Amino acid sequence: MELQASAPFDPQTEDESFWDTFPRRPAVFALCLKDVSGVQPPPYLSRTTDLRRRLSRLLATPHPNTTSPQNLVAGAGKSLSRPLRSRLLNLRELVSTVAYELVGSNFEARWLLYKLNRSYYPEVYRERLRLRPPTLLKINLKNRFPRCYPTRKLTSDGSLYYGPFASRVAAERFAAEFLDLFMIRRCVEDLNPDPAHPGCIYSQMRMCLAPCYRGCTDEEYQQELGRVIAFMDSEGQSLIRSLEAERMQASETLEFETAAKMHRKLDKVQEVVRLKPGLARNLADLNAVILQRGAEPKTVVFFRVVAGELCGPATLSLDERVASPVSLDQQIHDVLDTLVAGYAETGSAPAPAPRAEAGFRPATIRLPPWEHLSILARWYYSSFREGEILMLSSRRDIPHARIIRLCRKIITTAEG
Repeated sequence: MELQASAPFDPQTEDESFWDTFPRRPAVFALCLKDVSGVQPPPYLSRTTDLRRRLSRLLATPHPNTTSPQNLVAGAGKSLSRPLRSRLLNLRELVSTVAYELVGSNFEARWLLYKLNRSYYPEVYRERLRLRPPTLLKINLKNRFPRCYPTRKLTSDGSLYYGPFASRVAAERFAAEFLDLFMIRRCVEDLNPDPAHPGCIYSQMRMCLAPCYRGCTDEEYQQELGRVIAFMDSEGQSLIRSLEAERMQASETLEFETAAKMHRKLDKVQEVVRLKPGLARNLADLNAVILQRGAEPKTVVFFRVVAGELCGPATLSLDERVASPVSLDQQIHDVLDTLVAGYAETGSAPAPAPRAEAGFRPATIRLPPWEHLSILARWYYSSFREGEILMLSSRRDIPHARIIRLCRKIITTAEG
């Protein structure tokens, strides 16, 4: 992977004019090191908010540090026989080329640094970037009696995954609340239905269908599981619509107590839905457009999230002084199409909800790299999040008018 700009570096011929070629702007850079015994070592990679200042610190001639705390303690008021050298990292004698690319946002810098590290450090790039798998809710459909539980493991085993969540605590809290609305099991053991099984607290409280002691058939459990999946896939709307219909029917038949009961249950469902963050959804349906400030004036950088997989970046200029025969709507359409051009459609369709027949298993779906979800979740749940995200109901449903408004908002904010 190559960055947009590069310059050779020679410590013997370097002068003040060399540093003037680097702007004082945010950037991601790579310091290519000299060959060692015929082997090209991987470059030094990093990002900075001031490229010129950071490079001068790493590559300038090191100066003695006579005022460091270590020198003051060692000298104890006396003059030192020799000054100690600074402990700051200096790569002046090791670097042959400086490559860099200007960025307009932290998200763009983090994404670019991720791709560079994955390219040059394929074995350890996760540790270098401190990436950690995000928390998801998993419904393991391979089990005879599936349950929903938090996990950090993303495997292609035919399961359904929902997320990412900000933390395991947030995922557990949402799962505990929404599972109260349904009657699938919460126990962790592999069940072998037996009438002699003592059951658990949930079955005694009639909050579980109790498949452990054959309190239900496999078909009945699959039907309840289908309601759970429909609730998660529709972000709670399937259950809300059902309760609203029951409340309306009870009101029309003058069963006011039943209508009041449905109303209270509807309020509880809506409270549970509010606990779910906007980013958390079925990974097969996790489609969005992310807009970030561009490195150049009046530019916006686009990223696409397609089934949880990040694609990008692509830059769009909104400089009105540039005459273009193509409308802004068409430019946005072309940019977004370019981002997903390399995304294979085969195997990426969302899995259908389980049917009533026992043993039904959905088709295997394409899972996104968990590193993409980690980067996305780290940005989305950050307290200092920059840019805008627009969640999409489908990857082909692009609200151009809203995207244009968000683009102008980002440019106005950048200029202000």
